[in-house]
Amino acid sequence: MVVNTGSADGVSAGRTQIVTQNSPGVPGAAEENDQFGSALATGDLNGDGYTDVVAGTPHEKVGDDVDGGTVAVLWGSKSGLSGGVTLTDPAPAAHDLFGNRLAVGDFDGDGRPELAVGTGSDDVWIYDGISKTGVAGHRELRTDMAPDGSDYYRALVAGDFDGDGKDDLVVGGRYDKDGSYDGASLVYPAATGTPTVLPDEAHAAATGDFDGDGKDDLLLGSPDANAVTAYRGGADGLTATGRRTLTQDSPGVPGVTEPEDAFGEAVAVGDVDGDGYDDAAVGVEFETVGPVPNAGEVVVLRGSADGLTGTGSQVVHQGTEGVPGANEAYDRFGSAVRLTDTNRDGHADLAAAAPMENESNGALWSLRGSAGGVTSSHAVSFSAATAGLSKDPYTYFGRSMPSSAFGS
Repeated sequence: MVVNTGSADGVSAGRTQIVTQNSPGVPGAAEENDQFGSALATGDLNGDGYTDVVAGTPHEKVGDDVDGGTVAVLWGSKSGLSGGVTLTDPAPAAHDLFGNRLAVGDFDGDGRPELAVGTGSDDVWIYDGISKTGVAGHRELRTDMAPDGSDYYRALVAGDFDGDGKDDLVVGGRYDKDGSYDGASLVYPAATGTPTVLPDEAHAAATGDFDGDGKDDLLLGSPDANAVTAYRGGADGLTATGRRTLTQDSPGVPGVTEPEDAFGEAVAVGDVDGDGYDDAAVGVEFETVGPVPNAGEVVVLRGSADGLTGTGSQVVHQGTEGVPGANEAYDRFGSAVRLTDTNRDGHADLAAAAPMENESNGALWSLRGSAGGVTSSHAVSFSAATAGLSKDPYTYFGRSMPSSAFGS
């Protein structure tokens, strides 16, 4: 895992901290195929004013349990990440892949975030009171998700959709309550109780305030359908009424919908232009750019008083003027995206990854936000090799990114 700290100049390869399970103070030991950091989340879990990083290791062998999985909480500090604790699976006999999905949210409204941990089954575990000395407690949330390959669900995200001061938990995947196994997303108020069922499967999900009303909205990415769907929050939470689906065929959205583009493979939310309405970045990792197959691109959609819209949208790829690099076949630029203000100028900056770049060594791009949207001015890029991680192929640098900035 590579931590890149922001500054007045944004990010660069020179300000990185490489963290593995062999790093001093990090729980566990690095082993082949553990997939440490394949799921990531951030938040100030112990309330000390520094953002902590949560890293899932879903294929960690735990005793005799192959692929049992663990989760490491790594503490933020003035000098970066320092030390951590391990969360182990409370029900190891029930499933594998503990830690394959992560979400941080204040589900009880006490002002301190809790941690939701996904598994290879239909249950989610909620951890409360995480500190350097232990965990105050945990509880199980059973969902009605059906298995989809090795996972019961694909997306896990938190947001306060009804404005009650408590975050709700969204679980996206395939729903088996009615035996149809159709795609759906389940919204659990305060991560408990009976969910609201939204009729859209989510491979990716993010939350933010697209319409500026003070309540979180939800964005779901459905790459199989080449679509993203925005649900607006309100006093009654999220409902299917008034939801808006956008594709590359929607007015103002760049491009044309094509089979297997995977529009919506990755989504992120942040206020790029500083107008008070959150915007969205949408990864299109298999997009053919010009004659180059699977080069990939990112589409930036704008928020407005009317919610998320295609009006004023932008497209960014390695062929965009000022963006480092060049479009190459099968780079898959946009496989992972994040929007966060890395230089504290009031504009969310775009991070986009191409994990297949340079024989799958992988690379990351950072493009600044501005009043006019994402700009290639001062754009930077660095690979696993230039970040000091590895020069080897098949490193897949950038394949996973958390949803918020590393705090100070």
